[in-house]
Amino acid sequence: MKATRTFDPSREPISDLLLFEGAEVGIVTDALARSQVFAAKPGEVVLTANSPNVTVYVLLRGTLRVDVTSGDGGATHVARGECVGELSVIDGTLTSATVTAVDECELLALEGALVLELADFSHAVARNLLRLLSRRLRGTNVMLREEAEHSDLLRLRATTDALTGLFSRGWLDGMIDRLAGRAEKGGESFAVIIMDVDHFKTFNDSWGQVVGDRVLQRVADALRAGLRPTDLAARYGGEEFVAILNGLDDPDTAVRIAQRVHAAVGRISLAAEVGSKTAPVTVSLGVAVRAKGEDPNTLLARADQALHRAKQVGGDRVEH
Repeated sequence: MKATRTFDPSREPISDLLLFEGAEVGIVTDALARSQVFAAKPGEVVLTANSPNVTVYVLLRGTLRVDVTSGDGGATHVARGECVGELSVIDGTLTSATVTAVDECELLALEGALVLELADFSHAVARNLLRLLSRRLRGTNVMLREEAEHSDLLRLRATTDALTGLFSRGWLDGMIDRLAGRAEKGGESFAVIIMDVDHFKTFNDSWGQVVGDRVLQRVADALRAGLRPTDLAARYGGEEFVAILNGLDDPDTAVRIAQRVHAAVGRISLAAEVGSKTAPVTVSLGVAVRAKGEDPNTLLARADQALHRAKQVGGDRVEH
């Protein structure tokens, strides 16, 4: 930045400069008459995050961008009358943000010692500093909350299938690994069901992708309805689904749960979507209970083999 002139409070308005609102004119004008005005070009950095700073900059013209965190997510903007740098001046720490000129800017540069001196002599300046700090803190809290919500959304997207609302394959792979590890350390065993929608391509080819997506959503709902509250379900990919039956080592019970899911799918009606009752939705299901020492890939492969046997004999059935 380049110093362009000494500030002249007798010729330049200060009533809309937040730091001096309501302050005693004599005290303020005497102090400001000793201060320089700097010009900043678009893109020029006024303050750099995590750097020493002894100056409060009051924006006289233009707009400043304040990046509290890296990237675009934590940016706010400062307009005429507002200031930057006051926090690091008051507490003597490094700056908490990078401040950049958005367009042509003029800034009144106030030495930190001068600002603190003004606060000592003027109740209005001290009050305004508190107001500015409070506003900055509230703004930071809003950004932190928005970043936390954004992080939660990213985590949700990473673990949830957007179409069906079931867990994602990535989540499923990690969960099966953890459950297998616990079982090897004396925890409960578990079973898996792999389910595939029969002749799914027909729905897309005959009525379009919208109906195909609706079929997947209905099947996901039926899967949830057929499982126990402690069981977990994921969309494995395409028209394939996987369920984890927690705390279960009995093949007969696992098959009964799969048959319950099969029956729930059989009650799906697409009459509203295709205008006909002649479009039944059926699924094939393969069931496998984890054997002691069995790794997750082998367990899933056994369930997939059972699913393949169901498909080979026409589908619409449960095999184990």
